[in-house]
Amino acid sequence: MIDQFLPADLVEALRTIALDQQQQGLMHQAGTSQSAVSNPKLRGDQIAWLEPGDPHPAIQNYLAFLAEVQQAVNRQLMMGLDSFETHFAIYPAGSSGYTTHIDQFHQHREQARPGARTLTSIIYLNDDWPEQAGGALRLYLDEHAKTPGQDARHIDILPTAGRLVLFLSARFWHEVLPATLPRVSVTGWFKTR
Repeated sequence: MIDQFLPADLVEALRTIALDQQQQGLMHQAGTSQSAVSNPKLRGDQIAWLEPGDPHPAIQNYLAFLAEVQQAVNRQLMMGLDSFETHFAIYPAGSSGYTTHIDQFHQHREQARPGARTLTSIIYLNDDWPEQAGGALRLYLDEHAKTPGQDARHIDILPTAGRLVLFLSARFWHEVLPATLPRVSVTGWFKTR
């Protein structure tokens, strides 16, 4: 976790783009599993995918920051990260959050495959997030073969503006707790060659 990873003006610009897309009806209800089935009881966010060729300067700046992360991780940890996919995510106030899950499909965890999600990236775009609003990322710390129980060791990470969270996609189970305010982030996954 790195606080103030992105400059405040870039966080504000990205938040504005995400909220504008939501207002214009360009976001859709997120799904779960490879078939992307929507179930608001399991996952309450709306998403809009970002494309590498998007000409908006804020999106290009965001992608440039994440390209630097990819280079640093490959140089220091030799992870072989090759590509990146990303989307805006907005959890409306009062949504269900996102139940406990892992960011890599089961068959990819069994045997590493090219193109598998390897490193998850979340950057929060919420200005002055109060702790009592909820919406924390609950990250389970130990390795679990199946969904961990609520009493499993974990940390709760508040969705504070500019905060970057990185974790191994196939190892760390996590959930998004319900929030009383709209919760905005840009989430991405680095994939292997």
